[in-house]
Amino acid sequence: MHRKELYSLPERDMIVHHEANEENTMIEIDDEPIEGMIALGSGSDASDQEIKNAVKALKIKTTLPLDEMVTVFKMYHKDCSDSEIAVSLGDRKKMRNVERVRVKCGLFRWRDFETPFDINEFIRAVDDGRTDAEIAAMFGAGKSTIRTYRQVLDWHETYGAPDIPVNG
Repeated sequence: MHRKELYSLPERDMIVHHEANEENTMIEIDDEPIEGMIALGSGSDASDQEIKNAVKALKIKTTLPLDEMVTVFKMYHKDCSDSEIAVSLGDRKKMRNVERVRVKCGLFRWRDFETPFDINEFIRAVDDGRTDAEIAAMFGAGKSTIRTYRQVLDWHETYGAPDIPVNG
């Protein structure tokens, strides 16, 4: 079975698929840490320790320390952009790391679903079992960019349409 192709929403493309080729296409997702992150919701009532525990359980590989990942979570829920979050961490150059941590925490924005390449070709390549390096070469993109879009696709596959702030 393969993922279904996209459908267009007004001025937005959303990844919509219900079936997956289970051979080599899905990033393994441990449900318990993800569900813990989702349970924190807006984070308004969550303590820093609860957020730290949820983020730590995700085992995110990043150069951002745990306290900065907590800041990403909290500022996302205050509708701050990745750029604003990076600046608050002291270095605008951290913006790409902020974005990756945010996505790995399941904190999406509309633009996370807007790819710089044909999303249906991307889905077909993933379903065909191509590696991130092969897909990156197809589209002239970096492997880390492909990994991020694969993760967005897999999150959506596993958890359905995420809550995305209207202004996100």
